[in-house]
Amino acid sequence: MTQPRLLVIQHDLDDALNDLTAPLLDAGLMIDTWCTFRSDAPDEPLESFDGVLSLGALASATEEDSTPWIRGEIAVLEEALARRMPILGVCFGAQLLARAAGGRVYRSPVAEIGWFEVTMALEAAADPVLGSLGPNLHVFQSHYDTFDLPAEATVLGRTGELTEAFRIGDRAWAVQFHIEANPSLVYSWLAVYKDAMLKAGVDIDELRRFTASYWREYRQASWDLATAFAGEVWAAKA
Repeated sequence: MTQPRLLVIQHDLDDALNDLTAPLLDAGLMIDTWCTFRSDAPDEPLESFDGVLSLGALASATEEDSTPWIRGEIAVLEEALARRMPILGVCFGAQLLARAAGGRVYRSPVAEIGWFEVTMALEAAADPVLGSLGPNLHVFQSHYDTFDLPAEATVLGRTGELTEAFRIGDRAWAVQFHIEANPSLVYSWLAVYKDAMLKAGVDIDELRRFTASYWREYRQASWDLATAFAGEVWAAKA
């Protein structure tokens, strides 16, 4: 069997696969990247790929009037859902997946920036991908929007009233948090977006301390989730 090809959708220069890269390669996937800031569509038709992974973005998932590629990406995700391709949405990617499935994205009553504890639902333990995260996990977040999911979605993780992890059907998963983030990325964002973080009420010293405390556990969670997702890509190709 040939290597499965994973279409990674990257929206910004400073938010790539990061800690998801090594486990996806270790699992034998071939990675192709569509940079939406360079082109409005992938270089090849979706049928050329075996799975889709959509990353985070500075843009809001509701800004299609000012961000032309958003409509194109929603169409790609709609097609991937129709084809029952394995999909993983991360932060902005989770929000677009929710929209592609018929959900609604809107401004969250609470901005989540920094480290938060996600509690996984009991159903998550049996999930082939998100079950890898265990019953709870400290995660790194950076988002202002949230979403309402379509009826067929299964909520698999929350922080309070906000949905943080879900599944649609049996081959599409999403996490609202930045599972790809590592200390280098967090400290880089802290330097670049410090003013916005302070405006949002982020305790900068606490963010630094929590990053130093949680990064080892988080790196393992990232590896485990990526490995589990890669297994689903292989299984779908078989």
